[in-house]
Amino acid sequence: MKSYFLSSLALILLSCNEEKMEPLSDFEINKNKWEALAIDSYSCTFKISCFCIREATLPKRIQVVNGRIVNVNTDSYDKDEHGGILTIDQLFDLIEQSEKDKVHVLNVEYNSEKGYPISVYIDREEMMVDEEMGYYVSDLSY
Repeated sequence: MKSYFLSSLALILLSCNEEKMEPLSDFEINKNKWEALAIDSYSCTFKISCFCIREATLPKRIQVVNGRIVNVNTDSYDKDEHGGILTIDQLFDLIEQSEKDKVHVLNVEYNSEKGYPISVYIDREEMMVDEEMGYYVSDLSY
């Protein structure tokens, strides 16, 4: 009887210390997929959707080397000229920050195989007009 009591007490104490595992979010699952590939040099088509000048919304072929944008179309990357263009890692950072900021709308679609974001739509403020942003990634090659 005494050993039964001690066993039961030990089981109760152990179960109290177990942490409940939360399931991974879509963001975490897909970021893990992307990071597992360890791709830091690639090319892709990047498109921005916004209420801004037409040039800013045209699709651009970007080249990323060692995690940094080096070319946009055939031009060398210039932060002042190409500031809205993001790497895939920067898109993950933007998504994570948008979740923390509890933006009004955050819609993200991920590539099912590799996990990178293929479509990100952010509406930060419900009552503000024309501040919505969309980011689209396609034609990834590495």
